Amino acid sequence: MNALMENYREKQREAELKAAIDAGFRHIDTAYVYEVEEEVGRAIRSKIEEGTVKREDIFLTSKVWSTFNGPELVRPCLERSLKKLQLDYVDLYLIHLPTSLKHGEEVFLKDEHGKFIFDTVDLCDTWEE
Repeated sequence: MNALMENYREKQREAELKAAIDAGFRHIDTAYVYEVEEEVGRAIRSKIEEGTVKREDIFLTSKVWSTFNGPELVRPCLERSLKKLQLDYVDLYLIHLPTSLKHGEEVFLKDEHGKFIFDTVDLCDTWEE
């Protein structure tokens, strides 16, 4: 049942974004941590294929998640997002939060007490990447 509901939610989000583009929305905000990049990409590509918009008509913003703030991790995070979006570029790529979390596959890595594990990354280094 969970997979069925998730599939429904994905289709619903995609339909909502298509309706927003039809209504004239041109700035779309997404992020790695939102876990909706595939639906966002499908909706944008669909509207491009229909001729409703061109890629350059859409201003797409995404964000590097806090577990990828290490300078060596920024580009791989962006490339992962672009692969999920199935697009060639984003127009604006931001640092999601002004704090860094310990790198790992978990979006919110926690210790044995359930507390977030922070990292000491200089955000100036993140920004330079």
